[in-house]
This record gives sequence, C-alpha cells and structure tokens, in this order.
Amino acid sequence: MLPAVTPHVAQRQAINEAVRAEINLCYTCGSCVAECPVNRATNRLQPRTLVWMANLGLLDELVRLPDIWFCILCNRCSHVCPMTVKPSQLIRYLRWEAVRGGSVASAFPAQWKALYRSFQDARYAAAALCGEGKGLPADSGELFETRGPAGNTAPLEVPRSRGGAARRSLARAVSEYRGYPTHVSSCFACGECSNACPVALNRAAFDPLAIIRSTLVGAEDELLRSPSIWLCIACESCSRTCGMGVKGHFVMRRLQELSVSEGAVDEEFPLRWQACQSALYETFVERVVSLLAGL
Repeated sequence: MLPAVTPHVAQRQAINEAVRAEINLCYTCGSCVAECPVNRATNRLQPRTLVWMANLGLLDELVRLPDIWFCILCNRCSHVCPMTVKPSQLIRYLRWEAVRGGSVASAFPAQWKALYRSFQDARYAAAALCGEGKGLPADSGELFETRGPAGNTAPLEVPRSRGGAARRSLARAVSEYRGYPTHVSSCFACGECSNACPVALNRAAFDPLAIIRSTLVGAEDELLRSPSIWLCIACESCSRTCGMGVKGHFVMRRLQELSVSEGAVDEEFPLRWQACQSALYETFVERVVSLLAGL
C-alpha cells in the first residue's frame, strides 16, 4: 500500500505566490496531457501530475524529478487549458528552484539548452531523410551529433521575389487554412515570430519569419520541398506574439498540406515523419536522463 501524502500548505502558498500559474484552478481535465508534444511521443511528461504535486506543496519532490527537464517550453499546455492554468510557467519556476536549491548544478541549464538545440537539429536531419523516402538510422542518436541542416537539402533562405503571378498564387493558396484566415499578407518582417518560437534555436534549420517571407515572395518550390516546414509543433507562440495577427502555425499547416497535395513529398511522408519524431523525442528524453545522471 502506498504511503499517504501529507500536503504542505506553506509550500503550496509559496509556489502560488511565486509563480502565479493558477494551479489551484486545475480540475484534472487532462487537456495539457493530451496536447504536450513530449508526452504524446513518449508518455513520460504529465503536466497535470506536476500541477497537482504543486497543489499538494511537494516542492522538494518536484525539483528532483527529471520530468521538469523533459519539457521543451512550447507552452501548448498553458494555451489549451480551459481554466487558464499555466503548467509551463510552473515548470520554469521548478527549474529555477532546482538550480537555486542545488538539485542540479548551475551549469546544467546551459547543458540542457545545448542538448535541446541538438534535438532540433536532429529533427531537421530526420525530416530531410524522410523527404528522401528514408527512415532514421538504426541509432537515432546519431542525428543528435548533426550540427545544423543536414542531408541533401540546403537551409531555407528567402529568395528574390518571383513574378507577380507566382507570388500572388502562393500567397492566395496560403491565405486560409481549412476556412481560417492566416493573415499571411499582413507580415511586415518584424521577427517577433522567430523570437517567440521554441524551435527556432538554429535559424538555418527553422525560422518562421523566413518561411512567411518566402511565402510572400512566391518561393513555392523551395518551400514545399524544405524540411523546415515540418519542424513546427503548432504551439501557436508565433501567432500569439504577432502584432499584425499573422497566424504562423496556420501558415505552416497549410504549407504542409500543399507539400503533400502538390507532390513535393509523397503521401506516406506524414506517417514516416510522425514515427521519426516519436523516436527522436524518446532519444531526447533518454539523453536528458543521462545528462542528469552525470551530475
């Protein structure tokens, strides 16, 4: 029989005051669990569990959990919560407390960031392989040693503007995603989307602004064949930060649809890509565990 958990009221109040993540409003609907890209791929990160441990004031236990370092800080859990609970904000606080309290070394966040960048570079390399009809190598960890864009595909760069007809044709095709306007033509290249994006650590691999501007100049062939358009995790960070109302995550989804329908990738690509992503997320989680074990 499991031992009873004794709530720590003082620590719960301290967490609430420090983080203001509305954790007391959680009613365990599970939306955060269903939306978390790490959990969907690995079943190893449960934002709801972390929220309820915080509600019980279990701060000492929380800062020692490896789970808080599995999170990629995409904010999808916070965006989807119907009660405005912010699990991602709680996780940021727990990481800070883990460093402050000595549960992890002060150098660990920088090591984690380097690993996370390698993970995103690996995703680019995997998307390039999938686009060539290939799968991951037997050891998916090999792709983590990649630095920047790999494979036969060059990184996406914004080309010169195409002719008027081609430019208008692509912008028109991307102006809506399943009935929802993308407002892609409203972009004036401020760059806030790329600054907010949790994936865009290596702009050569993924740069939302470059993709949106390439759409507006009519670079259809380059875009639809680029692995970059598949790296978006639909966290909506770009859309929420855009002062002009451009829905970057809808732009990416529409480009992905066009990539398949126009034959830039084969119809089986999305399934291969999903399988590759699951394997890479699992490798990322295991490497986080190994990194923590080496402290």
